[in-house]
Amino acid sequence: MNIRLSSKKVTWIVVILIALLPLPSIINYMQRFVVRNGVVTAFRYEVRAPIDGVVDNLSVVPGTIAGGKTALRLGNKRKAGQHETLEQELTSLDGSLKQSKKMLSEYISQISKDLDQSLGILRARLIGEKASQNESYQRRERTIKLVKDLVATREDADRVESEYRKNEAKVKTTKLEIEQLKHRRRMLSQGMFPQDLSDGVIQVQRRINTLKQGILECKRRMSEADTAFINEDDSLNVGKANINNRSARASVVLPDSAVIWEVDVQNGMEVTKGDRLLSYIDRSRLMVEVAVDDATLELIRPGHPARIRLFGKTDFIDGKVTRVMGSGGVWHSNLFAANIKRRAFRDGRVLIQIKDDKLYNEVEKFCGVGRTAYAEFEGIGLVEQYFGTFLR
Repeated sequence: MNIRLSSKKVTWIVVILIALLPLPSIINYMQRFVVRNGVVTAFRYEVRAPIDGVVDNLSVVPGTIAGGKTALRLGNKRKAGQHETLEQELTSLDGSLKQSKKMLSEYISQISKDLDQSLGILRARLIGEKASQNESYQRRERTIKLVKDLVATREDADRVESEYRKNEAKVKTTKLEIEQLKHRRRMLSQGMFPQDLSDGVIQVQRRINTLKQGILECKRRMSEADTAFINEDDSLNVGKANINNRSARASVVLPDSAVIWEVDVQNGMEVTKGDRLLSYIDRSRLMVEVAVDDATLELIRPGHPARIRLFGKTDFIDGKVTRVMGSGGVWHSNLFAANIKRRAFRDGRVLIQIKDDKLYNEVEKFCGVGRTAYAEFEGIGLVEQYFGTFLR
């Protein structure tokens, strides 16, 4: 009997121990607040042309660093031969515009001929269909009389009625087709091109519009080249001479922590002052943007410690909250290289500053910018989230 009791005690002890095994994990989980909707980001800076010029010595591509060296150079457009180059460009654009207009006129003429021929065919077909309709109408009337005189059967009457209705439908269809072609003809005469008539006409018209815009832009550049030089200094690293001097050049030099994000130009490309040349991110200020419900934001303040884990990695990165903003706050997303794609209606934003040597050196992967990240906020657990209002 004692053996049985002791056996039961051992069994109960084992069961209780097994039940208590996940308890540490549960307690640990309850002490952590994990957000799985985060993204690694960084400030994105744009570099714009300080002068009108031609791009030269472009030495960077996306996913690289300039290392304090010159990323590209600009030769001032106000130099010998610049006006002649613009005149040649304008002449070329004018020639292309005249050729496109001639092509458009030929397209319209050909389409008009096709529409007129189609209308002629439909009108001729309508004459025959009306004759068939009239014939079937007379046959139907005669058959109806024969049925009344018991000479023809009801099946004969149904057959001629069906034939009459078919001929009537053909006449109506042809009339509608004629009206449709007339409408298209009117649209064509007014300069409107139906989509189903000819893709070539629409493409030529688009090219004409593009060429007209190019001519206006070329004339504007010629006008600027002929105006008085602007006396101002370049904000970037520029040669000793004035930037509007014929021999002046401008150099773009980026900081050591800059990682090239996008390059919008190439060697030999002409740019106007203010055009975007490239953009870069500052890898020394990597951050994680996290979407957090407004109710939980009450528990988070700037300086709050956090741990970040990138999706697919096992190690954590330490960070600190630098900014907390509610769901209704104005967030200038264009200042950042990456943003959270989806947020709930009441999700605010928390910005966490991180510093990690591995990410800092992963230049070819843009230092992890754009990657999904998980965030754990220390000192915030399930108890604080759901019962914090009563505990405070």
